[in-house]
Amino acid sequence: MDSRAESDGNRIYSDLSHYLQNPLLKEKFQWLAFEETKHKESLEKLFLTLFREEKMAIPDKADETLLPSINFTPSSPFTEILYQAMKAEEAAGDFYLSLAQRVSDPQQKILKYLSHVEHSHYTMLKSEYLMAQEFEDYGESDIDKVVT
Repeated sequence: MDSRAESDGNRIYSDLSHYLQNPLLKEKFQWLAFEETKHKESLEKLFLTLFREEKMAIPDKADETLLPSINFTPSSPFTEILYQAMKAEEAAGDFYLSLAQRVSDPQQKILKYLSHVEHSHYTMLKSEYLMAQEFEDYGESDIDKVVT
């Protein structure tokens, strides 16, 4: 279970929320950051139910082959950031679903739930990605200023 990826997701989404000027997008990324924290807590509880005697080791870095990270600079195109975030959420959903196949209930239900939530994040990010493709400065201004 990769608690590191959820911690990194929280940090990245928090950073992005500070970078964006569009208040609605700011809120959405703050919400994603909150969700990542909740996922980390769920994974830690799940680990304790599966491995009562072991201490959860959190790697310094998530395994990129399983859970790709999101990399950006202030000059990164917003569409590229969104695309990376979509891929990360999609990979996380697939990762949790594959883990769910290795355990039984109630742990399986928790992992399936996390998988569904990650895929819902993907869907939200894809919607924002499509908007950002259509409106060039979507992430930089209030939506009312973008469309007028």
